[in-house]
Amino acid sequence: MALQKLTGTDAFVVTDLPNATHADGVVRWAKKVLQDGARTMARSRTYSWALLGRQISGASAGISAAPEDRDTAITAFVDELRESIASGALSLDAGKGLSADDLSGWAELDQRASLRTGVEHDLLATGIVAAGDVALGGIAGSSVTLEGAGSATDAIAAALVAAGATIAAAGDGADIALTPSDLLVCGSKLGLVDHDLAAALPQRALVPCGVAPVSAKGLAVATRREVVVVPDFLSLLGPLLAFRPADDATADSLRADADATVRSLLTDAIGHEEGPYLGAAYAAETFLSTWQETLPFGRPLA
Repeated sequence: MALQKLTGTDAFVVTDLPNATHADGVVRWAKKVLQDGARTMARSRTYSWALLGRQISGASAGISAAPEDRDTAITAFVDELRESIASGALSLDAGKGLSADDLSGWAELDQRASLRTGVEHDLLATGIVAAGDVALGGIAGSSVTLEGAGSATDAIAAALVAAGATIAAAGDGADIALTPSDLLVCGSKLGLVDHDLAAALPQRALVPCGVAPVSAKGLAVATRREVVVVPDFLSLLGPLLAFRPADDATADSLRADADATVRSLLTDAIGHEEGPYLGAAYAAETFLSTWQETLPFGRPLA
C-alpha cells in the first residue's frame, strides 16, 4: 500500500496496489481525514474490482481543511492530481464532504465512460436489493432498516419498495440500526456494527451501503448468531460496472448487469462453508493471486 502526500494542501492519496496501472476510489473532505479509514476503503475497492476480475487497485483520498479553507484546499488538490487523472492512472469520485461539482476540474480529463454519471445511485441500489434478496431468501414482504445511506437514501428506498419490501426506519446511527426488521442496510461509518451492536441486532441479514460498516469482532458475533453478513466489497460493486461498459450499454442494461452480477457472486459466497464474507474474500483473493506476487495484508474490515 502506497501513500502519496500532496504538496499544495493537507491531503493524501492511498493506493492499495502500487504496481497496478490504474487505481480507483473516492476522495473525502473533513477538518481531519484519517489515513487508517482511507486504507480500509482502498482495500475494499480492491476486493470489489477483484470480484469483477479486473486488475485495478483500490484508492482512497482525503482532504483535511477547516471549513473556511475548504474551497482553496479542494482547488489545490484537484490541480495537483490533474496529470494523474488525465493519464488514466487514477480516478476518484466525490465521497463524504464533497460533491461532483467540487471535482468538476477533472470532468473533461476523466478516462471513464460518461454513461456512469447519473446512474451511480441506481446501480448501487440495484446491487443492494439483489444482495438483500439473496441473503433473506426473498425480499418481497420483508421489512428493512435503512441506516447511513446518505445521498443514495432515496434511490435505495425506492428500489426496496419496488421489490416488495417496506422501510421500517431510515436515518443514521446505532439506534436506527436497532429498529426491528428483517434486513439491515447500513453504512454511515466504518465499524458501526461492533461486537456490542452485533450482539443486539434484531435483523436476520445485513447488507452494507457504505464501506466496512462491520468490524472484525462484529462479524464474528453476527456470524455466531447466524445473521447473514454480506461483504461490503460485494454489495457496493454495482456502480463499478459503469466504469468502462460495452459500447452498446444503456442505463437499463447496466442495472440488469448489476442485479445479475451481485446475485451470482453472493449466491456462490453464501453457500461457502465459512460464510458469505470469507467466501467472497477467498474468491477475490484467488483473482488477486493471478496478478499479484503476494496478497495485500489484511481484509477490508473495520
